[in-house]
Amino acid sequence: MTGADTQQIEARLEARLRELTRTRDAVGPVPGPDHADVVNHPADLAGDLHDREVDAGTRLIWQEEETRIAEARRALAGGTYGTCLTCGSQIAPQRLEAVPEAVRCLDCQRHFEGAHRQRARL
Repeated sequence: MTGADTQQIEARLEARLRELTRTRDAVGPVPGPDHADVVNHPADLAGDLHDREVDAGTRLIWQEEETRIAEARRALAGGTYGTCLTCGSQIAPQRLEAVPEAVRCLDCQRHFEGAHRQRARL
């Protein structure tokens, strides 16, 4: 990988991180329960809870992507960018083009996500 390639990848990672930050800042903090309502109908409470859960889930996805960007930057700095963290094989160039923060090949990423889904159910 040339220095120009490294700079281009770093620029893409930085641009994605800025985009995530702008989006998160535009959305603002997770809203708390609305205590202004005098009547607390169960359906209203359920709707508020649903909205807070969706907001929290979205923020978790953003946080995970920020973590992947940081991992990709460490790999780039360490000269291992494009090498799967799990199996050590080369990550397909098409995958890195589509997802520059990818740190695992597609098969290993599927296994990684599957394992996390199973642990979440327990």
